[in-house]
Amino acid sequence: MRKLLVLVPLVLSVLAGCSSAPEPEAPPPNIDFLIAGKKTTAKPFLYCDIKVENCKRDNTAMLELPVPPGTPVRVTVPKDVADTPWSVVIQYTTAAGEQMAPVTVATFSPGKETSFEALPPGEGDQLQTVEVKQAGGVLVRGEAGPEAVTRAAWSLQVTAG
Repeated sequence: MRKLLVLVPLVLSVLAGCSSAPEPEAPPPNIDFLIAGKKTTAKPFLYCDIKVENCKRDNTAMLELPVPPGTPVRVTVPKDVADTPWSVVIQYTTAAGEQMAPVTVATFSPGKETSFEALPPGEGDQLQTVEVKQAGGVLVRGEAGPEAVTRAAWSLQVTAG
């Protein structure tokens, strides 16, 4: 009887070690948009695993905020985004009202930068969208050579104001 009591706790501890659940996945990182001294935190509207195979989309995560013409938008990313390639894409209208196509205004190598100030190029131009894109671990053939596939994206949609 005594040996049985000793074996039961040993067997239970071994079984408990075998049945431990995998660690929960870390939540997607947030980034900050700073406009005229006011900081707003954004969740990604697109977030995929590193292989860009398992993706989740949440269009409600896209921010809508007023940004007056000529006002810069400072983007700040956390370390886990800054430790990967990331870029900033803007879309804007010119002072004459011409709608411009989205353009990548900055691309960063891993570990180089954690923030960037986005501003349209001309005086009187109005930002319409500021997006941050984090590269995943997958490359595709682009017009200029290999291009990284976007793993995560955060978006600020500019409203009138």
